[in-house]
Amino acid sequence: MTWTVAVGATAVIGGLAVAASTTLLARAVIYPKRSRPTRIDEVRASGDVVLSSTALTRFPGTLGLLYDGESKLAVLKAGTRVLENPERVVRTLAAPAPLLGGTEGRASGNVFGPEDITGIPPESVAIDGGHQLQPAWLYRGVGAAASTWVIHVHGMLAGRDSALRSAHAVASAGVTSLVVSYRGDGEAPTETAGPSHLGQTEWNDVDAAVAFAQVNGATNVILVGWSLGATLALNAAEHGPSRALVSGLVLVSPVISWARSIRFGMQQNRLPAWLASLTIAALSLPGTSTLLGLTQPLELSDALPTVSVPTLIIHSEGDRTAPFQTSRDFAAANEAVELDEFPACPHAMEWNTDPARFSAAVQRWIAKRGVHD
Repeated sequence: MTWTVAVGATAVIGGLAVAASTTLLARAVIYPKRSRPTRIDEVRASGDVVLSSTALTRFPGTLGLLYDGESKLAVLKAGTRVLENPERVVRTLAAPAPLLGGTEGRASGNVFGPEDITGIPPESVAIDGGHQLQPAWLYRGVGAAASTWVIHVHGMLAGRDSALRSAHAVASAGVTSLVVSYRGDGEAPTETAGPSHLGQTEWNDVDAAVAFAQVNGATNVILVGWSLGATLALNAAEHGPSRALVSGLVLVSPVISWARSIRFGMQQNRLPAWLASLTIAALSLPGTSTLLGLTQPLELSDALPTVSVPTLIIHSEGDRTAPFQTSRDFAAANEAVELDEFPACPHAMEWNTDPARFSAAVQRWIAKRGVHD
């Protein structure tokens, strides 16, 4: 009897440990936390800046560096040097900035302020997606191309500013750009914090942006989705009431299948595949999803979504967040999808790897859609 009780107790304890681990991992997916701040150790008169070494600060492409409580943005040139102390790297400012040594900042993929895209500040507009008013930046186009609207959708743990790179990439084409926010991203002033629904409710705000574009003169719309923003763009293009206006998609480091991305993330962290399956189940089942704070169970399938409009994917095999193999599989399964593989780089850093190539690829692809017709 004692042995039986001990075995039973062990099983209960083991089950509780698995349940706790599953809950922790599921919460990490829908309540993601930002990485640690970047330490600004030293600022030299030469314009060199000594930073803490992270995957992003070691990345040799162009970088943004938020400082002064993340209220200001400096730009770091491409190129990095590692000091004898491997925990520090040296980057060089592209232009003077009043950084202070011994403070904290945050390395960022974005290198633009809202006023840097066309040379004049954007119009601030609000879009009603049925949940709340979501702020957006509007850059009006010029000439025949202005009736083509390009709607830029940022990813998780990023604000609208992270999508300014693609807005800058298309600015010279004369198209109208709308850089949007969506429920749960923290951009709306009245919003309270909540879990991400991994695009399964948020896409309605992208569809509302398409409707906004139509009311304001758009004759066709191209959606540019970064990371999670790609999930929103795919859903809006396939299921949105305004989808008829969407003529194409540009997806950057896209999360095409959240189930595959969760499994990939677990693999990167050397966690067992069965724990990934339990995490996906917890997010998908009515009872556990409610306990996690979701308003509805999530539909998380390893199957690839469908797409019925021409789609350009810009992605890199260096991505450790959204698996490149999924982009490759998606392109192979859909004749409408073109995959442009960039040199290996961190997640959503393809523009930073080669801004000129990124801009040329997107503009060339948009031109093939006949936006001037």
